This record gives sequence, C-alpha cells and structure tokens, in this order.
Amino acid sequence: MPGGPIKVALAGCGGLGRAHARNVDALEGARLVAVCDVVSESAAQLAAQLPSGPTPYADHRAMLAAEKPDAVLVVTPNHTHSRISTDAALAGAHVFCEKPMALTVGDCDTMIRAAEQSDVFLMIGYVRRFQAAYQELKRRVDRGDAGEITLAHAVRLGTGAPGGVGGWQTRKGTYGGMFSMYSHELDQLAWLAGEIRAVNAVMKYGDDPKNEVEESIFIGIEFASGAVGSLSSSRVYPVNSYELGVAGTAGAFKLNDAGGPILFARHGDRSTAIEAPRNNGLADEIAHFVGCIQRGEAPRSDGRDGRRVVAVAAAAHESARTGKRVEVPVTT
Repeated sequence: MPGGPIKVALAGCGGLGRAHARNVDALEGARLVAVCDVVSESAAQLAAQLPSGPTPYADHRAMLAAEKPDAVLVVTPNHTHSRISTDAALAGAHVFCEKPMALTVGDCDTMIRAAEQSDVFLMIGYVRRFQAAYQELKRRVDRGDAGEITLAHAVRLGTGAPGGVGGWQTRKGTYGGMFSMYSHELDQLAWLAGEIRAVNAVMKYGDDPKNEVEESIFIGIEFASGAVGSLSSSRVYPVNSYELGVAGTAGAFKLNDAGGPILFARHGDRSTAIEAPRNNGLADEIAHFVGCIQRGEAPRSDGRDGRRVVAVAAAAHESARTGKRVEVPVTT
C-alpha cells in the first residue's frame, strides 16, 4: 500500500472523465496528478480547471512512465479499455475501468491476468452498486424478504440515438453494441439473482447504414438457480421507461427510478414504498476504490463482474444471430 495520498491519473477527459476527476479532487487521501486524452486540448482544458493542477498528457503510456501513479481511472471509448487498463496494471497501478469492461471476453481475460500478475486491484465502474436505492434493494433481497428468487427482469428503453466524439458509439469496432448501455442492467440482474446460465435473444437493427449498432434487444434469461428473467433495451423507444424487478416465493420488489422509492409487496398484499436516501454514487464508488487501495481490500465490483456482463452480452448476440438458446460460460 502506498504511503501518503494515493496518486491518481485519469485517462479520458470526456464528460464522465471530468466528473471522476472532480470527485478525486474533492477526496481526502487522494491526489489527481495527471489527466490524459488523445485530444490534447481536452486534457489541457481539464487540467486548467482543476484545483490540483494535474499534468496533461496526450498519450497514456507517456503519462504512466512519467508520473508512476498508484491508480489509473480508465474512462475512454470502449475499444481502448483493455489496452489502457492492461498497460496501467503492468506498470503497477491499480485500475478503475468504466463499464463495459471491454468488447470481448478475451480482452477481459487479458485485463484480469495483467492485474493478477502485478498484484493490483481491477475495479469495474458499476455505479449502481453504490447508489443507495440499489444497495437497499440488494440488502433486502439478500436478507430473504422476497423469499427464494424465481424471477428477475430489467427494462431500459428510450435513451436516444448513439453519438460520441467522431460517432464512435455507432461502430461495432469501437462501441461493441448496446451492452455498453444495458451492461448496468445485466450486472444488476446477476448481482441480485445470481449467475446467468443461458440466454435467448432477438434484436433489431435500424435503417441507417452508418450505424452498425443494434437499436433494440430483448433477452430471455435463465439463471443458474433455476430462476428466469428478461432484459429489454432500446435506443429508439419514444418514451423513456425504466424498471428493475425481483420476485420470489414470498414477494416482489420493483424499482422505477435510481433514487427510489422501492416498491415491495408480499403475495396477496398491497405494495408499500421503501424510501432510500439519495447519494452521489459516482463520488462514492471512487471513494470506495481509493479506500480499497488504502486498506488493501478487494473492490466490490471486480474484473470477474465485468467479464460476466461481456460474456452474457456476447451470448445474447450469438443467440440473436442464430435464433438458438446459447449457454453462458460461468465466470469463476
């Protein structure tokens, strides 16, 4: 464990990267020493805005060599996650990588091996694990309030057309697929209901030849426990819709907003609302990451959690392509 403040470097100075940078700057026990972006003006502008005065870079390898940070936050386009995270881990830095972890299971495995080889932490940015309403839902499910889980489902519809600088979110080679968006929901379903054993999926592409990413996907899920579930996600649904639900032998929970309330009903009873305090999940997950480094404790959402989501998404794409049920290799 490093002595003194944790020296943190940031790769990726877009909107989410800037938010993480500000959270590091406000965190006692951490110091943002460098920011990096292939668009050098973005790194320079962010560095000038931050009280910590980090050094801007246009190349992450140059940043790693010059700064020798204790930790690196990887908040770059999806296709670069594996390369930057692996470089950072092999340089001896703990890694926080935004979701989705990578575009392929093989890239996820490369990241995991690099972290294990260098004995550093690899945390994946599943921020909902740090938002109060989801934490309360998880606590109550684990306590057994719903009984034995029989069903879990998620709906995320209507997030709008893809974009990104240079349109990187419209290309499979840089974005991967809509799992970049619905990976939160896949992580939540596995977090609440356990390993996903197999999927059946259908998907729909749009008419724009410049957009290589599916517009909508619907996934039927079989959990290893015997529970069943589903995930529905679309960019083009005209009215935003969100729901996360878990049902069991004793009752069911439903969440329609990240801030709550959580609705709970026992079979045959009316539902009741469970309020949860609102919190800054982004700030709390970075505080958790830094705290893990300070205490030498493994983070809550690690490389295997990230790999699981990519493996399920890959199986869903294969199922949609073939029209067949596809089993998901268990992430150990």
